Amino acid sequence: VWPTPSSDDAPVTDPCLTAAEVARTALDVEEVARIYVVGCRAAALPVRLTAASEAATLLWQSANYKAALAVLDASGVPADLSLRDASTRGIALFRVVNLRQLRAELLLQLGRTTEALDALFELGLEITALDAPDAEQLLSRVRQPIKQFQMLDRRDDALRLEQLLRRAERRVEAYNEIRDRILEPSRGDTSEDSRFIYDQYSETPYLLYYSWNPTRDAGVALQLEQSLLVQDFLGTEALRSLRPWLTVTDASGDWIAGVRRGGPIAVSVPFTRTLAHLRIGVRQEAIDRALQEFQFQWVTPLAVVCMCGVLGGISLWAQSRASLQQAQLLARQREFTTRVTHELKTPLAGIRVMAENLESGAWSRPDQIRDASRRIQQEADRLTARVDQVLAVARTRTIPNPEPFDPEEALLLAIDDWGPRLEQAGVRLHADLQVTDPVRGDRQAITDAVACLLDNALKYRRQGAESQVWLALSQHDDKVVVEVTDNGIGVPPPMRAAIFDRFVRVEGPNRGTAGGHGLGLSQVREIAETHGGTVVCAEGRDGGARFTMLLPAHT
Repeated sequence: VWPTPSSDDAPVTDPCLTAAEVARTALDVEEVARIYVVGCRAAALPVRLTAASEAATLLWQSANYKAALAVLDASGVPADLSLRDASTRGIALFRVVNLRQLRAELLLQLGRTTEALDALFELGLEITALDAPDAEQLLSRVRQPIKQFQMLDRRDDALRLEQLLRRAERRVEAYNEIRDRILEPSRGDTSEDSRFIYDQYSETPYLLYYSWNPTRDAGVALQLEQSLLVQDFLGTEALRSLRPWLTVTDASGDWIAGVRRGGPIAVSVPFTRTLAHLRIGVRQEAIDRALQEFQFQWVTPLAVVCMCGVLGGISLWAQSRASLQQAQLLARQREFTTRVTHELKTPLAGIRVMAENLESGAWSRPDQIRDASRRIQQEADRLTARVDQVLAVARTRTIPNPEPFDPEEALLLAIDDWGPRLEQAGVRLHADLQVTDPVRGDRQAITDAVACLLDNALKYRRQGAESQVWLALSQHDDKVVVEVTDNGIGVPPPMRAAIFDRFVRVEGPNRGTAGGHGLGLSQVREIAETHGGTVVCAEGRDGGARFTMLLPAHT
C-alpha cells in the first residue's frame, strides 16, 4: 500500500558529540565548531552529518558564514547527498534536509545566489517526489524556497515547485484519508467491496480506489488522476459520434475537458460514482443538428433524448452522493469548533457554580467570598484569553502604523506579565537582555509573541523535573534575535516546521499539562513575518525546545 516513514526520529548520540556539547559552555564558537568536525571525522555518516550541522549552525548564528560553509565542506558529508541515498543508509531525512537548506542559506549570505537557488530547487524536487509518509513530514520545507524563487525572479522554478507541491499534498491527503481504512482493518471496515473516496471541496482534490480482502488480511489502494480518467472517458469508441459536442465542467461550470465551442451547453448532468463532482454536457449545436436531420435520421434526436433521460435519472442518485460528501466535509469543519466550544464552556461552568454558591449563601465567610472572587476572576481571565486567541488567528495581522521601538521594552512587558505565572507554577525564568538596535513595527505584537512562547514553555514543561526557561535578546549583524529556550518535553524534529501551521498540534502521551488548539505558534509566525522576520524551532536544553525569532534591525 504505502511504506512506513523512513525518517528515524531518535537523536544521534556519540562520544564526539557529547564532548562538543560539553565544550559549548566553556569555549568560543570557532573552537566548539572545530571540536565537532575534527572529533567526529572518523565517526559514522549520521554522526558526521549531525556534527557538521551543529557546527555550521553555531557559526551561522554568529554571522561567520564563510567559516560555516568551510565546516560543511570539511565534514566529509557529501554536499549532494540525496534523500534516496540517505534513506537507504538509514539516515533521518529531516537531518539531510536541514543540512542542505543550511548550505543554501550560507551560499545566499555569501552572494552565491545562483548556486543557492539551484540547490534549493533540486532539494524541492526530491522532497516532492517522496512517498506520502515521508512527504507528510517534509513538504512544509518547500514553501519558503518557493517564495525565494518568486522574489529573486526565478518564477518558472517557483511555478514548477508549486505544481509538484500540490501533487505531493494530494498524495499526502490521500494517504491520510485511507491510512486507517487500509492499514488498520481492526477499525471494522473489512468489507471486500471496492470503494471510492473523493473530496472535491478541498484545495487539493483527490480520488481514491481501495479494497480490503479480510480472508487474506491484505488490502490495496490506488490513487487515480482525474484528468487522465476524463480524457480516457472522452476517448471511448461509444462517444465518437458525440465527441465534437461533449464538454466536461466542474460543479461551478468551469471548463475541465472537451470542446469549448458549439454554443451553450444544452444538457448537463453529473458523472456517476467516481467523478460525481464533475458534469458531462452536450452543446446546443448537437441538438440543433439532430433536429435538422430529423426527417432523414429520426434515430439521432431520439437517442439524444433517451440519453438525457438516462443521465437525468443518474443525476438524482449522484446528487444524493454529493450531499453525503458535503455532510462529511462539514463534519470535519465542525471538529475544530467543537474543541473550542468545550474550552469556552469549561471556565463558564466554573464561574456559574461559584456564582450560585455565593448567591445562595453557601459561601458566607469572608475568606470563602475572597477565594471565590479570586477564582471567578481567574476563570474569566482564562475565558478572555481563549476568545482573544481565536480572534487573533481569525483576523489578518497587519501593522497599520509601524514605528521603531526598543525590543527590550517589549520583552520586559512579557516578563512583567508572565514572570509571576511561571514562578507560581514552579518554573524558573532566566533573562539575558542585551542592548540592540530598534525594531520597526508593533511593540505589543512582539510582546504577544514572546508571551505565547513563554506560555508554550509553561504548558509543555517536563513533570518531575526542575523546569527552567531562558529568555534572551541579542543582535547579530542586522538581525535582532529573540530566543526562548526551555528544558521541557521538546518538539519532535519532524514537527518543528509544521507546528507553525494553523491547528497543528503535536499529539501523543505526556504532551504537557495543558493542551492547545494549534493556534499560538501560528500567531507567533504571523507576527514575525509581518515584521519581516522569521521564527524557527530547534532542540533546547535537556531535550526541550528552543524558539528563535530573527527580526530585521531598524537603523
